[in-house]
Formats: sequence, C-alpha cells, structure tokens
Amino acid sequence: MIIAIACAISIVLTAYGKLTIRLAIAYSIRKNASKKKR
Repeated sequence: MIIAIACAISIVLTAYGKLTIRLAIAYSIRKNASKKKR
C-alpha cells in the first residue's frame, strides 16, 4: 500500500511540475513578446 501511495504521489507531482514549467515558459514568452513589441 505504501509503495502504491508513493507512486501515485510521485506521478501527481511530476504532472504538476510539468504543468508549472509549461506555464512558466508561456509566461516568459509572453513577457518577451510584449517587450519586443514596445
């Protein structure tokens, strides 16, 4: 049971981490685009 719970937590954390990384990249790209337009 403990191993299954740990696996589930790790999967959720990795998925959350990928989402946050994508959001951060999109945010930085938007910031750079707005700076270039000016």
